Amino acid sequence: MMNMTIMIRVMIDGVESVEQVAEIQRDDLKSGNIGMNIEEAKSILGSIQTTMVTAQASNWMEEHRRCGKCDAELRCNGHHAIVLRSVFGKMNIKSQRLYRCSCDGTTRASFSPLAELLPERSTPELTYLETKWASLMSYGMTINLLKDVLPVSKDLSTTAIRQTVARVTQRLDGELGKEQYAFIEGTPNDWQALPDSPESFVVGIDGGYVHARNGTRKDGWFEVIVGKSIPTAGDAKCFGFISRLDTKPKRRLHDILASQGLQMNQSR
Repeated sequence: MMNMTIMIRVMIDGVESVEQVAEIQRDDLKSGNIGMNIEEAKSILGSIQTTMVTAQASNWMEEHRRCGKCDAELRCNGHHAIVLRSVFGKMNIKSQRLYRCSCDGTTRASFSPLAELLPERSTPELTYLETKWASLMSYGMTINLLKDVLPVSKDLSTTAIRQTVARVTQRLDGELGKEQYAFIEGTPNDWQALPDSPESFVVGIDGGYVHARNGTRKDGWFEVIVGKSIPTAGDAKCFGFISRLDTKPKRRLHDILASQGLQMNQSR
């Protein structure tokens, strides 16, 4: 019998702490027990993530327990748990509530610095993976994929994926500039002064009707416009919108082409 113990050592301001994150046992070597299996790897990653996040959060809270104006130490008003979702699991982080300093001038009695630091409660990596795969396959298959390879929460649902996609979509739409009738800038004389554009673009646009999600006759159908811009060099980019709802279709296409190097003197 072989026993292997994995420990993690954390050093903060010269103070060391050691914690066991996993213990693996192995019998005689076989093709099915060589190295780690997926479940063991997910468990180890989840344990390491929890240890790291706990240490980071505790250290950050200690560094932010003083008033930013007068440097007085803020009194603690208790603790509560903050749920943080990451690609390596869901964690409950201990978060302090601190009384505001009298020099702050605000009326709110207490606040949670950690809760203000982590308003979305999901790491950017997890949000990226959920959104990326949900754009390529169904929400259910996205959940199955993430659960197969990562120690994500077992209670991850299609509703949670849908809400994540909606948040990212709203954020991206908010970053779009204003819609315009046309996006032609400058004059022919200005265009002649531009360097020659070696790139050429192939842009394909198509559309189709999709049944509403609720599936009732009352909900009906809606038209979806999708397209793809393929430059001679660089990565292709896709776009899509609902014709009756999107208020910035021209801006959406313009920004994609501009990000791929489109110029006003583009000849092809």
